[in-house]
Amino acid sequence: MFEQTLTLLLAGEFICAVRYPDAWRFLEDEGQRRDAEAFLNRLGRRLARTRQGGAWFAAYIQVGADERRAIREGFAEIKHNLRLLVGFFVHVMQAQRQDQFLAPGSVIESNRLMAAIDENPNLRGELLALAGLGKGATGDGTNRGTLDRLLKRLRDDGYLVLANPEREIYEVTGKIEYLQEVVDFLMEHQSIPDEPPEGIEDEALGHQGSLL
Repeated sequence: MFEQTLTLLLAGEFICAVRYPDAWRFLEDEGQRRDAEAFLNRLGRRLARTRQGGAWFAAYIQVGADERRAIREGFAEIKHNLRLLVGFFVHVMQAQRQDQFLAPGSVIESNRLMAAIDENPNLRGELLALAGLGKGATGDGTNRGTLDRLLKRLRDDGYLVLANPEREIYEVTGKIEYLQEVVDFLMEHQSIPDEPPEGIEDEALGHQGSLL
């Protein structure tokens, strides 16, 4: 699993028990994790973990001009997509009547979610508003088509896995913890500047890839 795990990390993936269970188990072993860290260090990377411990990822050891350029590009993408990402998960919480923000392993049953949206005009309006923030094909114009498109996007972006295709049940991945850390940072600073401030890469945006 060494090669597969390092390939995922260097590709900017978040390794969690939901999406990559084999790689997760590999990194949970202290000896194997040390080997992975040693390899990453030779490439100017380090092995990092989300604050709540639900996902591993590769981050920069030092941030020079090239690394900061990559972080700046990722930061711009976060700004562009943050409303959709957070809005979708808040929408799911409202539809499922949950008080706590979704965590790794949280279940989203698309059929039950759609039923809740159909019964509530406010949820239907929010779904359409979220669809307007997205990109790509608009689907068939129905509420179900809109929901399916959003679920597919979150799955493609690594926030969800399709745990049960027959029942269309999704599970939330550990990448959501990284999203929470970015949101917390931006709330603390009470704004979203055009560029990440000095030091932000050590707090929330040190991931070598982008949020999406």
